[in-house]
Amino acid sequence: MSQEITLEQAVEKAHQAEIVCRMMESYPHRLVDSEITAIAALLVCITGDVAAWLIKEQAKRDGKS
Repeated sequence: MSQEITLEQAVEKAHQAEIVCRMMESYPHRLVDSEITAIAALLVCITGDVAAWLIKEQAKRDGKS
């Protein structure tokens, strides 16, 4: 289960994920399979909490929570 994060933490994690994605976009030919796997795992860690937080916030706004 995802731990509770703040809006500021969600913003920071989203920014980190964007940077990682932009690096992958800029240097795809320089990455080997193991690096891509590691980057994918990193993105899961970075974005998982953000996605859970956004879903929870949306539910609150929709009056479902």
